[in-house]
Amino acid sequence: MQIRNVQVDEDKDILQKKDKASKAKQINWGKHCETGVKALHESLCDETLALWNMNTPEEVWSVMEGVSHCPGLLKSKLLKFLIYKCVGECLVRAPRVLVTVSTSLLELVFAHEHLAIPIADLVQYLQSTHQSIKVAADLISIVLPLLDAESYYLRNAVVTAVMHILMADFRARDKSTTAAADEDGPNDDGPTPSSTSSAQFRPLSRQRRDTLFGVLEDRVHDVNSFARSHVLRCYRDLCEEGAVPLRHIQKLPNIAVERMQDRTSSVRKYSIELLCVLLEHNPYRETLDRQYYEGQKNHLVATFTAKKKAVMEDVEEQLNRRLSGLNVNESQIATNEEEREVELQKLERLLLFHTHALEFIDTLENDAIPLLIQLLGSAAITDVLESIRFFHQAHAFRLHQATQGIRAMLILIWRTDPKIQELVLKTFQSILFYKPQTDLLVAPTQAAQTLLTLLDGCTVSDATCLEQLLGVMKAKELVPQRVIAALWDLCGDNSSCNTIGHSIWLLSMLKTPPRLEVLLEHGLGARVREEHNWLCVRATSHMLQNWNFKDKSLIPDGIEPLVVSLQTFLTMIDETNLDWFDAAQQAIEALFHVCQFPEQPCGDIVATWSTALFPTDEDDHDEAVCSASELSKFVFILGHVAIRMAVYVESLASSVKEARNKLQHDQSKADKEQSSMEDELGLHAEIEAEEDEFLHALTQNDLVGRNLLGAYGPILIRLVANEDGIFDDELIKEASTVALCKFMCISAEFCEKNLPLIFTRLKECQQPSVRSNIVVALGDLSFRFPNLVEPWTSHIYARLRDINVNVRKNTIMVLTHLILNDMVKVKGQVSEIALSLVDEDKRICELAKLFFHELSKRGNNPIYNMLPDTIGRLSTSATLSKKSFQEITKFLLGFIHKDKQTESLVEKLCHRFVTTAEVAHWRDLAYCLANLSLNDKSLKKLVELRKLFKTCLVDDGVFECFQQLVSKAKKFSKAETKETLDELEHVINAIHSGENLDDNENLLDLPHKKPDKVKTPRKAKKGKESTRKQNVSVETENDENAADAMPKRLQRKARKPTKAKEFIDSDDDDDEDNDDEEDDVAGDDEPPAGRSQPGKRKKADAPRAKATHSKKKK
Repeated sequence: MQIRNVQVDEDKDILQKKDKASKAKQINWGKHCETGVKALHESLCDETLALWNMNTPEEVWSVMEGVSHCPGLLKSKLLKFLIYKCVGECLVRAPRVLVTVSTSLLELVFAHEHLAIPIADLVQYLQSTHQSIKVAADLISIVLPLLDAESYYLRNAVVTAVMHILMADFRARDKSTTAAADEDGPNDDGPTPSSTSSAQFRPLSRQRRDTLFGVLEDRVHDVNSFARSHVLRCYRDLCEEGAVPLRHIQKLPNIAVERMQDRTSSVRKYSIELLCVLLEHNPYRETLDRQYYEGQKNHLVATFTAKKKAVMEDVEEQLNRRLSGLNVNESQIATNEEEREVELQKLERLLLFHTHALEFIDTLENDAIPLLIQLLGSAAITDVLESIRFFHQAHAFRLHQATQGIRAMLILIWRTDPKIQELVLKTFQSILFYKPQTDLLVAPTQAAQTLLTLLDGCTVSDATCLEQLLGVMKAKELVPQRVIAALWDLCGDNSSCNTIGHSIWLLSMLKTPPRLEVLLEHGLGARVREEHNWLCVRATSHMLQNWNFKDKSLIPDGIEPLVVSLQTFLTMIDETNLDWFDAAQQAIEALFHVCQFPEQPCGDIVATWSTALFPTDEDDHDEAVCSASELSKFVFILGHVAIRMAVYVESLASSVKEARNKLQHDQSKADKEQSSMEDELGLHAEIEAEEDEFLHALTQNDLVGRNLLGAYGPILIRLVANEDGIFDDELIKEASTVALCKFMCISAEFCEKNLPLIFTRLKECQQPSVRSNIVVALGDLSFRFPNLVEPWTSHIYARLRDINVNVRKNTIMVLTHLILNDMVKVKGQVSEIALSLVDEDKRICELAKLFFHELSKRGNNPIYNMLPDTIGRLSTSATLSKKSFQEITKFLLGFIHKDKQTESLVEKLCHRFVTTAEVAHWRDLAYCLANLSLNDKSLKKLVELRKLFKTCLVDDGVFECFQQLVSKAKKFSKAETKETLDELEHVINAIHSGENLDDNENLLDLPHKKPDKVKTPRKAKKGKESTRKQNVSVETENDENAADAMPKRLQRKARKPTKAKEFIDSDDDDDEDNDDEEDDVAGDDEPPAGRSQPGKRKKADAPRAKATHSKKKK
């Protein structure tokens, strides 16, 4: 009896038996099938195959096919596994039926729905257990058309098959014995039990192999990102196997570099992995040093040229001998020619090999590494991690440009992601202290030299990042102590001053306790003074600043010679380079850190400079002539000493307050009653007020008033003003401007007096470095004296349009810092920052995007509040192109996510249509509407307010934007939105075609829903009218028929028409629905005033609103 019939009978029997007892007695055919199939599988061997014709077990396949037809039997996992094993054994022992079996499996898939998954599992089992590459190679012409299939799973399967065929081809070529066995064919005894179809694989022809590699190259550009990633993974596996020929390896770096620019992070990840594998398994050498390969190539070119020239000379000689009739040994000549030909071919192959190596290195250094440096700053963690791994390997293979990537990795120490931080620390530990690709430590001197090389050439930001990195590594005990000892050993007589300076700087970064004798002898010694090596002075001062003193009275006596040496360096009037300024700043910082009374040595320094440059004796005064360098150094010292003295005085005041509070806290319980009485009388508050007033008087009068520093304030003002044009030296301009700004940070009166001068220089100075320094200083002044600087804020925004890139970059960084830290209130000028989104410099564009991303995280929705006014300003800008406007607004509208904000914004934009008659403005507003994510309420709002923009729809550009709006809404619309969309589409088309629509009639007889009941505005607070009420009363008066487009509830609230200007300024007010989540932004027509608290601003605005409302009633 057939198994299928047995199963059918069993099913019928189960249907007839209803009680549980009858079901318990029925036969379990599934168990019997498992036993039978298991026995059949065990009987399959080479001897039993002779029982069938041509060794083909047709009955076994028929039995397996019959079992598979029964859905109930296939529920058994054991039975399915036994079926798979039987089919696999049959195919291995009778490979001639592979095509027949494949056809049968396809027929079963189309004939029975339940067999799709089991047959897929069967194919996967056969592929993993009985892999037959020969079958895939034979059927590849049938499989390749599946690359055009819609499912990317099928395309990936074809790519996988191609990869396995290429791997099998490589193995077949690599094993000559297998190739010889394939040529001889099977022996007389028949196939052995261990023989597989892989052993019968014959190498592909060169043309066919190139065709398959071409398939992989084409699939790299697949439309699906998963398919592109899969191809890159296949390339990676082929490279790890070594199955890629040399001429195809040359293409892989370019493919990987191209895919590194993919928009999908997974594709970028696998492209970087492919580059890493190419580095690790490159066919050239363990190192990819450009100089070595260039030297070898030049040598080969010279040798090849000389050999070729010798051959030509030999040929000419033989021709001359033949022409002269001399005897020639033809056999000897032929032998020599063959040898020379072989030698030339060998040289040519070597030359081609080194040429390919240089091309490989060029692609990695010139194309890949710049992109990878950019990916180090990517928001995707996988990009960062894979880029770090690549630079680690590139450094091991001695790629010259890898050093740039290593330096670019320093900034990653500030990333908060633990995976990135951990990998950065491990990578730098391996690079600095271990041999490449081993676990062996390098010699301490070599590690110290590697650190010196890394520090040499670092910028200020790189050095700061390196200091943080070494500090974290030292805290986690990742820096060997022998390396620190080696760095101290480099601070000796046998080392140059630059080496000593870098060593001391590294030791300072590692937070190593200073050795005063070494610092005095080598850091600030006689050789340093003779060579004017300011690197040693800066490094020594930096190390002294890291010396932690809780109590300056405990400073050791050995510090006095160091202080004297620092004073000596700061009073050197000789001509020096620009490194002096950085060293002088660090030296002054060190004096304030280690001296118990820093005003004494600093006063001596200023007095020494004053005496040298401005002698009091009349004879010396006539002969005194100071250079621009000397005057610049003097004013620099004045400015920095002044600002440090102000910080020092404030720190002393804070220490006094802390000591007094601690003393009060430690009083006995018996004094608590007296202390509470003093608090009630306000004695403590009075004491604190007196101390604050004393501190204020000290800074105002003593530091920049009657003091030695204050006496030079008029000189700084004269230098900065430069009314006579005498001080035109660039260095004097920079130093005097910075010094004056530092003086202004100390005193509010001095600041207020000189702010006009500073802003005049900001606007008129032709030197970009001066403007950059002023912008940075204004950021500090805005924090120090916000009320004084606020009226001048517009002049700071104006620098966003400066012609110099560095000035614009500093300006946007300063404004970002001020706005995000609530030092400057966001006003209408923020549209200037929006213009920076389309700046010529990419760095400024990225900074502007970062600003808006951070601003969007604020809880009061500032971007939503400022958006209507910003759109209006951008639309009226004469210098902004249409493309730039669309790019800016599309970016800003991407921050509007809440439905209520969208609805309110739609209403505000619609009302702006009637405030302008410019067609370009209409198109801009329509473009903004088209880029909003509209919901059902927003669409209904558009239908209600159609009279506001019906005149504008005559323009084709506006009509096209509204069509895009409808088309976009249809893609994401729900069932309840379809009716509104149809109505809106009809309205748009009808108005554009010139039809006259009556609001009282239904459009196209479409069933209308009842309008949503308009909520009654909340009652305004005392002294303040409802903001929403004012908006409605103003907005409805811009068009004579606007009232018809509004809900009836709101029509009754219309008031006397006002000017359109009032409407534009009121767009920044919030709707009633958003009172609890959005803040108002003040209008731009308000005069500049001092900084006020939010609470005070609301109280000041309330009377104005009330007065306006009462005026309308009149």
